Amino acid sequence: MNDLEKEILKLIEKYYKKKYIGGIKVTRLLSGGYKLALDLGNPDKAGIEIAADYTDAKDFLKFIEKELISRRLIKVQFFKGYRIYDEERRTNC
Repeated sequence: MNDLEKEILKLIEKYYKKKYIGGIKVTRLLSGGYKLALDLGNPDKAGIEIAADYTDAKDFLKFIEKELISRRLIKVQFFKGYRIYDEERRTNC
């Protein structure tokens, strides 16, 4: 785990008052920016990715801090839905 990931974990704990135990990965983009990927621990659902074209790690960290405050990621919920096809009600167009 790199320093930037550790700082993001501290921000999550600061604003959400919870310890994040899922997967976290910060990668450098080809454009020079950064991308944060959070694995939410659900194999059926994709995690959350936040990317920005800040070339400086400190600027990206400030951006992530604002995103954590505004997105309220502590309230993420998963739902599973099923689609049922009823042949009797189906009409041809």
